[in-house]
Amino acid sequence: MKLPLVQINTPSAIAFSGGGDSTALLHTCRNHPHINHAFIIDHGLRGGSAAEAKLSADRARAMGYDVTIRRWTHSGVHSAIQVKARAYRYSAMGEMCRSHHLRNLLTAHTQDDQAETVLMRINRGSGWRGMAGMPPLADAPIWPALAGVSLHRPWLGVSRTDIRRYNAHHGLEFIDDPSNENADFARVRARQALSVDPDLKADLVAEQAKARRKLTAERKVFSAWLKVFAHVHPQGFVETMAVPPAELLRQILNVVSGRGGAIDTEKLVRLTADMSAPDFTAATLSGAWVIRGKRDGRHSFVYLRDRVAVIGRNGVKKLAPVQLRCDEPIVWDGRFYCQATTDEIRIEPAQGHLQTLRQLPDFKLLFELPAEARGTLPVFFRRNKPLGFGALKVKYVSSVSCSASRLQA
Repeated sequence: MKLPLVQINTPSAIAFSGGGDSTALLHTCRNHPHINHAFIIDHGLRGGSAAEAKLSADRARAMGYDVTIRRWTHSGVHSAIQVKARAYRYSAMGEMCRSHHLRNLLTAHTQDDQAETVLMRINRGSGWRGMAGMPPLADAPIWPALAGVSLHRPWLGVSRTDIRRYNAHHGLEFIDDPSNENADFARVRARQALSVDPDLKADLVAEQAKARRKLTAERKVFSAWLKVFAHVHPQGFVETMAVPPAELLRQILNVVSGRGGAIDTEKLVRLTADMSAPDFTAATLSGAWVIRGKRDGRHSFVYLRDRVAVIGRNGVKKLAPVQLRCDEPIVWDGRFYCQATTDEIRIEPAQGHLQTLRQLPDFKLLFELPAEARGTLPVFFRRNKPLGFGALKVKYVSSVSCSASRLQA
């Protein structure tokens, strides 16, 4: 009994739950030259979870993996349990990937998981984009949790039944999570519905493939639009010479705000209509700020971080200072990848320091940027001495804006 081999050529980790699917993935990749890490999350949601995490770690080490366990520390989770657990899981694994300098995270999602996901999204009224389901490869699909990490799902075409046969053939032991039988969870209800209607899975997978092709085509159109009408500044803000389609506007707003996920569709459509009006001057939505600009004598639109989200309405900074640790990259405010070669680097928003920075020759370029952008940019200090701002590469610290890579994803 064979399962598809994983084709990957850069250092990677497997998200290992100890369950049947990820156990099979761990086993098939045990001799892979680039997959050497197994990341385990102990959610701490039931008695015995720590022992299960240790057992899973022992099994992974026996196959030759370097293992990291991260425990979710909480005082009890009583609502939206699976949603919150998923958010923590990916945030923790994103941090582990970045700290180990791993570009890829592999999960053992199956064709059955895909069908369950599509059915759940249909039940939520997610629309055709939701029906596109999970892609086999996505760059930073959950932001900023997986910033800088590509998520690989190599087994979306493999059935759970085939995986169980593989496990039985190789005598692989795995952990059965009792929550997989708890009908309080939407995924379990979807799984149960699919189990009593075998034809439904095939129908969902077929519709998912159609929606995925449509989504891929849309993204090609958006990419072409951006090449013609948009400019992404190295410091992270974006300028367009026309009003973008609503879905592309959502992506732009998420990029410049450092956020990810859904934005209310009605508000997006309303904003595109407002931007088309000749008297439009500015608007804010979901942590982003859109202002009327001008380039080459023509009207344009500039998209920036909403400064109120960073600075507050009374000039009180909402973002606390961040101390970088040597060689441990972080994502600052969801907008900049930052890394230092010393533990002495501190990051603060520029607001509150602008008067001092104006006197320093190294910060001349900061004051050539739009005034609306300056205060929300990061400033890097070493021993209280300012070294630079925004995207930079100087002694002790480097930083790059995430905007261009996110829009190209």
